[in-house]
Amino acid sequence: MLQSIGPLRGMLDLTALLFALLLPFAHLPGYESSWNLFFSGVLPACAPIVIIVIMLDVMMSQIWKSDASTERITALNWIIKVHCVAAGLLLVSFLMVFLPVLVP
Repeated sequence: MLQSIGPLRGMLDLTALLFALLLPFAHLPGYESSWNLFFSGVLPACAPIVIIVIMLDVMMSQIWKSDASTERITALNWIIKVHCVAAGLLLVSFLMVFLPVLVP
């Protein structure tokens, strides 16, 4: 089943999972130097973009299901499930870090 996802979608999901694992380290103070810029600057800025790209691919997969064979529909359903899990984990990780900051 993992072969039906494809390399680009797989890398997108792996990126989302990697970001979800790294986002809890985003509260590092002073992000002007070293790796703090990556954790406190780049990750929080890129996480919503990755979520949006995943959701766009979910939308396109839903559209492609309308004109696909039964075998391809099964593969697209699997892709949609994997995308939703990856995006959901990234969203939860993002909100766990930034919701306490945004809502006092």
